[in-house]
Amino acid sequence: MGGPVDLRLHSDMPVRLFTIEEANALVPRLDQIFLRLDPKLARLRELKDLIEDAETYYGDGLMSASAREQEAYAGMLQEQADLEGSVQGDIDEVRSLGCELKDLQRGLVDFPAPVSGEVAYLCWQRGEPHVGWWHTLEGGFAGRKPLASEAER
Repeated sequence: MGGPVDLRLHSDMPVRLFTIEEANALVPRLDQIFLRLDPKLARLRELKDLIEDAETYYGDGLMSASAREQEAYAGMLQEQADLEGSVQGDIDEVRSLGCELKDLQRGLVDFPAPVSGEVAYLCWQRGEPHVGWWHTLEGGFAGRKPLASEAER
């Protein structure tokens, strides 16, 4: 295959088809993105708990809480919004590469590709050294099969 091939799948958006080499070339960059996401996602979980605790504790009385407590609550809401925007930027970066982010928490990414003469997904999960799996468009993670032979590549 000379360069990226565009194909339309289930929408009007063109889809880039990857070779195994092109998908594997993106693994280090994807690893970097997920490393950046780790502390953001951990802090978002922490903030969610803190915000829920404050809302549960104060209930409707949050606006009558002390100025310091109101300021702390407002600060948590702002930090949450800022982090959500930053996480969305990382998600958009993954999508801009032409691959599909299937599960943010697990670091699951699919690459549309020709496999055995059909369009399927090359499948990579964070922690795997390279793209070594594929599944049908409908199969999902549970239907992963190893890229066993050169014919499938």
